[in-house]
Amino acid sequence: MLFTASVIKLSDDHSIANGTVRIVYAFPDQPNLLIKVFHAFEKRSSRRPLKRLAWKLFPMLKFRTILNELKCELLASLKLGADIENMPISRMLGIVQTDRGVGVVVERIDGLDGDLAQRLNRLCRRGRMDEPVLEALNVFVDSMFELHIVARDINFSNIVYGTRGAGAACFLIDGYGERNLIPFRSMSRRMNDRSLDRQFATIARKTGLTWNSDQRAFSNSG
Repeated sequence: MLFTASVIKLSDDHSIANGTVRIVYAFPDQPNLLIKVFHAFEKRSSRRPLKRLAWKLFPMLKFRTILNELKCELLASLKLGADIENMPISRMLGIVQTDRGVGVVVERIDGLDGDLAQRLNRLCRRGRMDEPVLEALNVFVDSMFELHIVARDINFSNIVYGTRGAGAACFLIDGYGERNLIPFRSMSRRMNDRSLDRQFATIARKTGLTWNSDQRAFSNSG
């Protein structure tokens, strides 16, 4: 039976990351895939009565983040066509039901050592980054602008350095897709470019790297 037509059983042994919104699990018997499972909706809205009310009146709002992420990934995939391997965000491969809630299947990005890809916050020290990583980061930046990818939360813990088979690259593994009900950034490349520029500039300030807005590129400080 296809995994999409069955309920996936997960265990704590499969858990590889636990965030404030969702838990990431290794996909049982699918070594190249991961499953992102949202924390229970009740827990996510327990301290936000307005959100509880909105979800009660409009149940599909619970899944707005998932749908926006899927839409963002789908649009980028269509734009890339045969160059799909150059996708700067992690591939999303559909929805599954698990015994711990709704799950989103995503590709697993491996590091050069075969383990999970490292997050960039572990590869940047005192405003400096190894040249191969820095070069890959700037290729990633160029792709984000070129493909008009809307990202709501670009930070160094959401970007990883690894490979999907054709050499090392940087990938955004979380934080993409529209945040607003009215998709201003999807409708306007100029607005999205400004948003990307601000987020990359914030990364530079927090890491000590230098961000050049005109060239849309990072460089090592000093």
